[in-house]
Amino acid sequence: MSLTSQQRIILVTGANKGIGFEVVKKLAKDSSLTNTVILLGSRDLKRGQDALTRLGCPNNVCVLHLDVTSLESILAAIDEIKCKHGGRLDVVINNAAIGDLEFTIDTARKMFSTNYYGMKTLNEHLLPLIRENGRVINVSSACGPIVLYEASKDLQDKYSSSTLNLEQLDCLVEDFISAVGTNTVGELGYNPKTLYLIYSVTKAAVISLTRIEARQWFDTKNILAFSVCPGLCATDMTNNAPDGSPAEVGADSILHLVNTDQSRLENGCFYRAGQQLPQIGMLSRKN
Repeated sequence: MSLTSQQRIILVTGANKGIGFEVVKKLAKDSSLTNTVILLGSRDLKRGQDALTRLGCPNNVCVLHLDVTSLESILAAIDEIKCKHGGRLDVVINNAAIGDLEFTIDTARKMFSTNYYGMKTLNEHLLPLIRENGRVINVSSACGPIVLYEASKDLQDKYSSSTLNLEQLDCLVEDFISAVGTNTVGELGYNPKTLYLIYSVTKAAVISLTRIEARQWFDTKNILAFSVCPGLCATDMTNNAPDGSPAEVGADSILHLVNTDQSRLENGCFYRAGQQLPQIGMLSRKN
């Protein structure tokens, strides 16, 4: 597939199934996206290729082997983008994530490795490839604002501070992971009874990370960064929640931030179904 100077490149991570797959499917079928290539990121190459087959092998979709928890995999993916796609990206959709209800330090480390650190590391390494006026869309959850709503005022202030930097956010994350291991999350100011506590804190961290990225990148390359909640969807990660929306509905929330004019969006903010949401609040998990 040859690259032209006008060709648009969109990367979707964790796209071999669930919401990520539906995002790729909708992008591939969008007739308004002429001369656009969609990179279907998949941690498992065979599953990525199987997903491409399920899509009917459209000529505007390419599988990209990418494990966001592995720096080696990230660097190899970047080399492939440079060799096959001109070394440029227009939109990055960070959809890859995992969930686990077990409350252990190993679970916390594993979830943060994908949901927070993997996203952060990938974005840092992809930044030189993202064109001016590009977009980075980090998939979060309503669980993020909820866990902060149920946390102490001190934690709320730290996560939502307009001067929060990456080092400080990393410290918040590491303190939480350590507290999971010592069963002292309450002493830090989190509510131990918050549902899906570890997962929720990973998503609160994603929203804060997005605000920092938006602040840092806009002045240098006019890159927009958004976080988004797709809502509770019936996917493998939610054990096909019977009260969940179809994955296609969650995909629409993400695609709103791909397609909406910059003038109608606020850089660094958190969205769901086209509506801006607060960083801290008791939100519905579904819609």
